[in-house]
Amino acid sequence: MYCPQCSCEYTGWKHKCPVCQTRLLEVKPNATHMKPSPIDYDSLVEAVRNYGGSITIEMETTDVESKRGRRMPYIGRGYAWAKQMEGSNANFSVKLQTSEVGRDRKWAFPYYGYGYAWEKSIQGSVNGNALTLTAEKVARERKVGFPYKGYGYAWVQSMSGDCGEKLKATLTISEVRKHKQWTFPYFGFGFAWVNAGKLTLTLA
Repeated sequence: MYCPQCSCEYTGWKHKCPVCQTRLLEVKPNATHMKPSPIDYDSLVEAVRNYGGSITIEMETTDVESKRGRRMPYIGRGYAWAKQMEGSNANFSVKLQTSEVGRDRKWAFPYYGYGYAWEKSIQGSVNGNALTLTAEKVARERKVGFPYKGYGYAWVQSMSGDCGEKLKATLTISEVRKHKQWTFPYFGFGFAWVNAGKLTLTLA
């Protein structure tokens, strides 16, 4: 499902956007803007060198996935993560996809359940050149709601990796979205996902 207001796809959600409450569409409108063409690796390295040895690209999440689980009597757990991120400018085009999701679940007496999920590993490309990132720092947060609803949130704060042998890559998260749901009688589900960040490429 696609939100025309947030320009983001949501897997596992129905009816309304969890962020802005806009009615979700089944089909994503076709993008009309042009993106830079793929280039060979040496040309990519040279382009970064021409920018002074470092380039930062604004990234935004374009696809979010969510899941939820429950355990009797009242323990509910929600999980969400950025499934895909994209970014581009005049010379660089980046597309990233989460390849591994970290998950953990906790509970607290008497019936509070907390589900945590975060982007553990991301793979993608910069102008057609392979890029891999792994989580460096992960944040967690939990809340409770009367009487037995627990909401757990987790998200990655920074990632690092390589783009070939000559370029280092870091992804610093600049925006996180959170959403909570509940179902009768006392099941609470907390969702958190990366919504925006900055990808920096530097010469190794």
